[in-house]
Amino acid sequence: MANNTTTLRDKMFFCYNKRVKQHLYFECEIDSEFSALHPKTKREFWVYFKTEELDKALAGYRK
Repeated sequence: MANNTTTLRDKMFFCYNKRVKQHLYFECEIDSEFSALHPKTKREFWVYFKTEELDKALAGYRK
């Protein structure tokens, strides 16, 4: 039997790129749920819930 368990982590997008974060916020008006520091690298990252809107915004950034 296949394991179809979806975890909370599977539903989140972790953004470590300030340019992507700025694109999402200023161009697409999508704000992160929260930000944090990576425990090992101490780099700031932003967390978003995966949505169709977020997918479209990220696809637009990559063009």
